[in-house]
Amino acid sequence: MSEHERLLIRLGRILDQVARPHPFDEAVPVEVHASLWQLGVPCDELTTREELITRLWARKRSLLTVTQPGWGGGPRFTPPTAA
Repeated sequence: MSEHERLLIRLGRILDQVARPHPFDEAVPVEVHASLWQLGVPCDELTTREELITRLWARKRSLLTVTQPGWGGGPRFTPPTAA
């Protein structure tokens, strides 16, 4: 498994923790803040869940575009079928 794939898995797990249903006044847990800092996503207790979700999805999208090969050739080519 590549480093990009591991990072995508970590981002997905943290997104699950941040984006889960929560009471309006519930803060993001301290251990989630620590994980975010390890991933290079600076935050503090005033950073909203919505802002964190936006940052995490932006990071995940950028990683997905790097790890997924393009089809090349434009719209006249179709992707290969699953075997």
